[in-house]
Amino acid sequence: MLETFYTTATINGHEGDLIVKRNFGPEGVTKDEVLREPDKHLGAYTVMFRREAGYDPEDKDWFWIKFLPDGSLDKTPEGMPMAGQIAKGMDEGCIACHKGGGDDMVFTSDHLTT
Repeated sequence: MLETFYTTATINGHEGDLIVKRNFGPEGVTKDEVLREPDKHLGAYTVMFRREAGYDPEDKDWFWIKFLPDGSLDKTPEGMPMAGQIAKGMDEGCIACHKGGGDDMVFTSDHLTT
């Protein structure tokens, strides 16, 4: 279950699209359970930020990052920080999943385009 926010932001002098998702779980949790106790069911925050042209043209210049509910950076089971172009070219992970997100790697048309 996701709660998604769309806006633009300026980071290090670059303005780009920003998508922030609050990820709730575990699988099978109901909407009523999440609404009743959102903090109990919050699993992670995932963020997409469209960086400057040329950052990663193959993946539409998106930067990816995943935070745990306490605000710390999540890591893969191997200990690699989940930020940047993490899992690029792999069969699993943010980029691999979002390849199915249409021409812009996003699963909704509600996002902004700069």
